[in-house]
Amino acid sequence: ASQGYDLVVGTSFGYQDCMISLAAQYPNTMFLHISGWKTATPNFGVGYARLYQPMYLAGYTAALVSQTGVLGVLGPVPVPETYRQISAWVLGAKAARPNITVHVAWTGSWADPTLESFIVNQLHSLSVDVVNVRTSTSTGHLTAHSLGMMSTGYSSDFRIIAGESVLVSATYNWGALYTAVAQLVLNHTFEQFVGPDGPRNWWPGWEEGASALTDFSFLVPPVVVKATQNETRRVMHGGLHGDTVFCRPITDTKGQVITNGTCLEDSELLSMMWLPSVAHDHGMWTLPGRVCVEGTYGVFDLGTLTIHCLRCPPGTVSVNTDQASECVGCPPGTFSNGTSS
Repeated sequence: ASQGYDLVVGTSFGYQDCMISLAAQYPNTMFLHISGWKTATPNFGVGYARLYQPMYLAGYTAALVSQTGVLGVLGPVPVPETYRQISAWVLGAKAARPNITVHVAWTGSWADPTLESFIVNQLHSLSVDVVNVRTSTSTGHLTAHSLGMMSTGYSSDFRIIAGESVLVSATYNWGALYTAVAQLVLNHTFEQFVGPDGPRNWWPGWEEGASALTDFSFLVPPVVVKATQNETRRVMHGGLHGDTVFCRPITDTKGQVITNGTCLEDSELLSMMWLPSVAHDHGMWTLPGRVCVEGTYGVFDLGTLTIHCLRCPPGTVSVNTDQASECVGCPPGTFSNGTSS
């Protein structure tokens, strides 16, 4: 921005707050942040592809291929983006097999290969035979392959690394989004992106070619390929966003009715922090013996031999030990907001 560029694109979730700050400093530069959800100055916009659309189809495929009827999800950081995509995968699985079982476990990190391998092993012990790997490394796929499991991928075609045990992957085509936004900047019509009343989201998807499925593995039977193609024709049109993924009755894991069938608005999709009721949300996991981060305390689960890290309540701090951590009251004259000591 300081060198006079007209458009700056931030391609990582973690750039969000920094880009909002820079947009305020450089009002004549247009800023596009990928995968965030916050709004800011008129020269700041949020862009993303509707990856939840092919994620739905990948979940549909996974459920039809599964022999055990038990699926798993290896989740990264629990934020609206990941909740949205994983929820779509779960809804796709349920559409294919209403009685499907889905276990969801979170690493709390975009990349933690050791923990990812551990979780996939634990999911395998729960009879999971197809796992959706939503973390950013290939470890989940490789571990699944080594255990005789199958997987579905995110962002890239992981068959290149893990072979045909990766049934299919949901992928982006960033060119569709970048080209459209760059043209707005060149035409001095970026206001079409941010809107006359403040920032809006640029969110192309299946119809625009911004999100897609890879080719299917040869392990996906032709009858399943055909069924997924039929489901694509049924779901990938109409609704509010060119799809009907979130246009059905949905109740979350806490029993709250999300919608009775009315399509969710983009604002609801961009802020969602829930999973459909069919999912068994196992929460955040960590390795046995791994210390929880500051501001949290560990609860050891004998069933899974893991420590679940939970946030300390206000007025307490976490005290780390060799195996876990615990919350203790703050000393007199001090206070804690529950996030750090």
